[in-house]
Amino acid sequence: MYRIPVVLLSVVLALSLPAFGRVFRLFGGGGEDGFHNGTLPWDKAYVTQMTVNGRPATVRIYSARFSEPAVNQLKTRFEELGARVEMTRTEEGAAGRAVFPDRALGFLVLRPPKEPTQQIFVYEPTGAPGRPAKPPVPEYPRATVRTTVTDEDTGTFLATFDTASSATETHVFYAEAMTAAGWKMVAPALIKDGTVTGMAVYERKSQVCYVQATDRVGGPNMITLLVKGGAL
Repeated sequence: MYRIPVVLLSVVLALSLPAFGRVFRLFGGGGEDGFHNGTLPWDKAYVTQMTVNGRPATVRIYSARFSEPAVNQLKTRFEELGARVEMTRTEEGAAGRAVFPDRALGFLVLRPPKEPTQQIFVYEPTGAPGRPAKPPVPEYPRATVRTTVTDEDTGTFLATFDTASSATETHVFYAEAMTAAGWKMVAPALIKDGTVTGMAVYERKSQVCYVQATDRVGGPNMITLLVKGGAL
């Protein structure tokens, strides 16, 4: 069964917030963590390096028991550090940013139903901006790139796009374009009441590509591409 890795997809959602300009250096060097200073009832961070929109970045991922009020804890901790917290809450978590007088920091809290833990993501750029990576698969022509995330060590590419096209139109395009590019569909998207939606999976040699298309109310529809394996 093919599943998009929750951590990587969640990071993309966190990083799809507006660009932050200069980002607060909340985390110290040498493994120090100035945010989680031992007072929070969370596991210490898993730290990974990625390239986000062409810019090297450090993403720190914490976990907490589902019963913990992690959103409130996060907000309180940022306010203790002097930030104004802007966030949008849902039943499954929150997303937003902590705004300091001249800088800001992005975050995401995920509380997936029926899971024993929740994840807290905190993101900061660590290098100079560069050119965002191009998708290693056909790119939907009527879409605007929102976020790209690459990990060259694992040959992983992930991107989100905004589009006015429906999920059905998107999946029809990829079913044709991926086949023409030598990919084989191994798991089709869901078809319900004549509408195609959800995720389709394609393979080509050692690579796997996930295409997810989502119709949203009150905003542009979203396309998510995840390619795993092989050189970017």
